[in-house]
Amino acid sequence: MAAMTPARRAFVQFMSAVALLHIGAIALYSFLDIQQASARTQRIFAWTWIGLTAALVFGGLQRLKRVRRQR
Repeated sequence: MAAMTPARRAFVQFMSAVALLHIGAIALYSFLDIQQASARTQRIFAWTWIGLTAALVFGGLQRLKRVRRQR
């Protein structure tokens, strides 16, 4: 099997980071029993999750763009 290109490696790392963030958030949701928490706590959890995801995606796409331009 051929070695991964830098762009492919960056993409795999990006997707892995997004998946790990979501796995962690879902596990935390279950562990903290957010479903039974107050509506305010549920909103805070959801907005925090969304914010972290948006920051991760924005940063990951910028990194991917930089790697692709280095060719």
